[in-house]
Amino acid sequence: MSRKIRDLLPDFADNELAKLMLCLEDDGPIVTWLCGPTGAGKSELLAELSASARAGGATVCKIDCRTVEPTVAGLLGAISTLLGKSLQDLEQAADALSALASRVVVAFENYEVFRLADSWLRRDFIPALSDSARVVLISREHPTPGWISATEWRDFLQTVLVQPAEDPDPAVLMNRCLEEAPQPELRQAIDAASVVRRVTKPMIAALLEDSSADEVYARLSGLSFVESRPDGLALADAMRRVIAEQLQAADVERYRYYQKAAWKLLRQQLRDSSRADLWRCTADIIYLIENPVIREAFFPSQSAQYSVEPAVAADLQDILEITAAHETPAAVATMRLWWQHLPSAFHVVRDSAGTISGYSCVALPEQLDGDWMQSDPIARNWQHHVNLDGRSARPPALFLRRWLSRVDGEAPSATQAAAWVDVKRTYLELRPELRRVYLTLQDIAPYGAAATQLGFSVLEDLATNLGDSTYHSAMLDFGPGSVDGWICNLLAAELGIVEDQLLDPGARELILADQRVPLTPLEFSLVSLLESRSGEAVSRSEILQQVWGHSYEGGSNVVDAVVR
Repeated sequence: MSRKIRDLLPDFADNELAKLMLCLEDDGPIVTWLCGPTGAGKSELLAELSASARAGGATVCKIDCRTVEPTVAGLLGAISTLLGKSLQDLEQAADALSALASRVVVAFENYEVFRLADSWLRRDFIPALSDSARVVLISREHPTPGWISATEWRDFLQTVLVQPAEDPDPAVLMNRCLEEAPQPELRQAIDAASVVRRVTKPMIAALLEDSSADEVYARLSGLSFVESRPDGLALADAMRRVIAEQLQAADVERYRYYQKAAWKLLRQQLRDSSRADLWRCTADIIYLIENPVIREAFFPSQSAQYSVEPAVAADLQDILEITAAHETPAAVATMRLWWQHLPSAFHVVRDSAGTISGYSCVALPEQLDGDWMQSDPIARNWQHHVNLDGRSARPPALFLRRWLSRVDGEAPSATQAAAWVDVKRTYLELRPELRRVYLTLQDIAPYGAAATQLGFSVLEDLATNLGDSTYHSAMLDFGPGSVDGWICNLLAAELGIVEDQLLDPGARELILADQRVPLTPLEFSLVSLLESRSGEAVSRSEILQQVWGHSYEGGSNVVDAVVR
């Protein structure tokens, strides 16, 4: 008769390791959420699990979420790399993982940065795995509300809390740094490394112009508080935080210098990155941004209060009730119309008890072709605005048709923030093609400052009445660089990086030394693209794709005409 893993543990008790080992047993939990603060010993527990799994013929597959774009495509790419085979969809990935051994444990390390994909992982990916597979989610945070409120997971989820260690004394951390790196040159490299998300050899060369990147990289990798990751080096979180704070307080000019040098390198890497490597560069830029509106949208620092899920038929009544509480009957009828023709556009926001606290309605323009859209003047105006862009094909756009909170309506709230974080996942999925986002508001004032800072412009001529209420439309044009170029430009503005201005986006004019030249929408898009690629040769086919649109099928001589 086979023995249980608990029989192999000499002092089996109600401890973290014993609980974690249960995932290797036939009657163990399908999902284990291993949580605790940085430095609490989560990595050591995972190492013990991996060793026991190998001894018993099982396999542990580790995925570091810091290196994976939090989208479906990002996770499929990571699993393809891990297994050394091309996987095209969810079922292929699930089958390939399940076939590795009779017991496969998929461990997601640093899961707190993967929150944008948490709902999809719980709802689609894990259920597709073989029933012999197990999943361990390793996070600094407790389980998100979606896991807690999901009754279907109640008997299959266990939480293992690693008791928090005492917060390290900053003075102790700094003494440790001085002991291991007494040389001024290495200390300077550590200071620079504390400013960025990860350190690579090109990054060292950009931050420390007079240093040998290879030598500095090797010396950094030998320090006990520096972690070697698949995508570079990183200081331990506690150490990085203490050093960065001290550097910013003592020498803010040098701190800013490192940020600007990193921005310059990352901007170039954005242009050269393949689709597979794009997320790493994007994440590096977001890390440098101190604007909480942007940083929190992609990497929320606070534990989630809400989960966002695709709406199901039973949610319609809540959606209509929330709309009726804040909007006119005409608006309620419009949301009902959307539900009848495009229910996949709706997502609901649930609190930790599973109660719906709000919803969002988001769609692509190509999903809205049909006679039914003529009954929604807001979306109809957006479609018309996209089609009047001046291109031969529509610029890729996203319609954020509505979001409402049960308590706060369209006003800023935690529910609204949760819905918008979910929209950011859509941003990532659609880039680098996504060019525009449209949204509507009854009262713009509460969002005015943030919207202006982010680059939204109010489309005054698209103001529309639904019943007795007036709805204003706003648009964000990411520019030729799509979402990544937009984020890069936001960081430049935050750092006070001012380059020679060639274009005035608001006036759609070319700025010359002694005059301004009005441009057509097509001319403006062309000059914007060429300006964003300054110093590079841009092919005719790329210009057609970026300016005219990926679906353009006309002749390439249109480029010559517009250039002339």
